[in-house]
Amino acid sequence: MEPRYRPFAQALHWLIAISVIGLIIAGLIVHYNWIPKPGRITLALLHISVGLTILVLMLVRLGYRLVRTPPRLPETIAPHERLLAAAGHWSFYALIVAMPIFGVLFFEAAGRPVKWFGLFSLPQFVGKNRAIHHDFAFLHFWGGIALIVLLVVHVGAVIAHERRGQRILIRMMPRRSH
Repeated sequence: MEPRYRPFAQALHWLIAISVIGLIIAGLIVHYNWIPKPGRITLALLHISVGLTILVLMLVRLGYRLVRTPPRLPETIAPHERLLAAAGHWSFYALIVAMPIFGVLFFEAAGRPVKWFGLFSLPQFVGKNRAIHHDFAFLHFWGGIALIVLLVVHVGAVIAHERRGQRILIRMMPRRSH
């Protein structure tokens, strides 16, 4: 039987992964004005709230990973592929934590308060500042592009390993009950 991630880690993985994909799509829609302005504003506010939620979930996931060692990769995975897998995972973690922070700072620097699902406002970390707004908008956009690239590489690596019979995907899938 292949070693698997624990169900809590699997749930966090898929919840965060699906949410990040949704945020990438929403971010592109807002950035490129693919829908009329009233819808873009609503989508942008939802994007912010979901992004902040993902930040919390990602911090939980990082804490969980520090106390619960992930299952070992199969012995058939080459040493350089192990290194690339670790680098890819830690890059995901860093970007998924950084992106909401970049987003909050670029939104606040535009002079707007950051609200979580309209329920409460975050404390203001920066005041209105055009240079800070520009810098963090740049970081947020290109961080999103980096996430897209990482996502494509990650899925491509999983597919490649599966095609070689290395059974990587099963590690992050729930067990079937019989």
